Amino acid sequence: MLLTTIAGPLALGCGQEDGEGARARAAISEAKGQKVTISGAGELGPEKVKAISGLLEAKGQDVGAVIVKLIKDGEGAPTLEIMMWGAGLPPPHEISGSLKGAFPELAAASIEVNEMAPGTGPAPIAIEAPGEEVSAEEAKAQILEQLAAEGVVGAVQVEVQDGAEGRQVEVRIEKTVEQDQAP
Repeated sequence: MLLTTIAGPLALGCGQEDGEGARARAAISEAKGQKVTISGAGELGPEKVKAISGLLEAKGQDVGAVIVKLIKDGEGAPTLEIMMWGAGLPPPHEISGSLKGAFPELAAASIEVNEMAPGTGPAPIAIEAPGEEVSAEEAKAQILEQLAAEGVVGAVQVEVQDGAEGRQVEVRIEKTVEQDQAP
């Protein structure tokens, strides 16, 4: 049995379709990627997996999309794969030490980091970001409605923050898929 959990902020074309959204989507589509594979760590619960992927995202400066897979195959220990795309990914040579320093349960784990070619990331979903004339809560509701209309399934979290630099929108979708065989 292969159990895969997919999570991450999606590369959304936020902003009006005056070119800003299209540029944001193109930047993610063309960004290089990084795959971190952690094996031999034993059982990792959902909160620990989120913490590990969160640390990697925080180590980067401009991580635009993340996919996290926890693969359980048979009776053996699971393998955790974290794939990230963006312009400012964490330095590969620092990843293993950072993870093992922050998570003692990874001390004996094998941590492998591989670069992924530009264009291998997830296809961005084009949504029209609500204007700043609507409240953050109204913007969140409109984005959730658009994602539902696009057929996006899973646990969707939308954060909308208004600040000095304008409106910032982050969308996370978590989905668990059970498959009888590897994809």
